[in-house]
Amino acid sequence: MTTRRDEPGLLDALTRLAGSLFAMAQSRLELASLELGEARSRLMLMLVASFAAVLLLGGAVAALSAWVAVALWPTLGQAVLVWIALAYGLAGGAVIWWLLASLRHDPPLLADTLAELRSDAAFMRGDESEHHEPPR
Repeated sequence: MTTRRDEPGLLDALTRLAGSLFAMAQSRLELASLELGEARSRLMLMLVASFAAVLLLGGAVAALSAWVAVALWPTLGQAVLVWIALAYGLAGGAVIWWLLASLRHDPPLLADTLAELRSDAAFMRGDESEHHEPPR
């Protein structure tokens, strides 16, 4: 025969629930931390590579521009400088357009974490249609 004290009580259930919620929050924070670390690594790599590319290409463009200006100066005169500046302006505008377009299509920061939190909230509400198991 079991006594009432042998059965799990409300306090035990609440303690287990709080432990489960804490573990779930901890795993989501760990996922967010991983995503932020990956984003930081990608950003640093992009910054270093971009800086190196700008230095190298800048030197090449300056040398090429000087060569073109010297070669065409006898025939076009000062107009050669206008054409070189126009070409640089168009190329710079195209790069800015590309950058803005690629930034618009990037996924938002912490997208996976937010999706998991939405899934957790749906599960806690009992809405099984929104809950899904993450792919492994």
